[in-house]
Amino acid sequence: MPCFSITGFYPDDKNDDSLQFEIYIEDTEQKEALAQITEAKPFNKIEPGELEITEEQLSKIEKVLDRKFPDGLKYYIGTCAD
Repeated sequence: MPCFSITGFYPDDKNDDSLQFEIYIEDTEQKEALAQITEAKPFNKIEPGELEITEEQLSKIEKVLDRKFPDGLKYYIGTCAD
């Protein structure tokens, strides 16, 4: 079953492009909520690829997932195969 992956990296000016954070979202309700937050469409209509998450979107995502993400990172969301 496809899921969402959220990854976090240091901003480019830190000269470190290694993965600092990663989470997979498999819960159907959470996936639908994140799809609406990031692309304003149902999860099954999301195309493969990654999008950068804005600060406003990140705040909403944290509420949906009931989780605080580490500060100081750039976050991206994309679909992944299970």
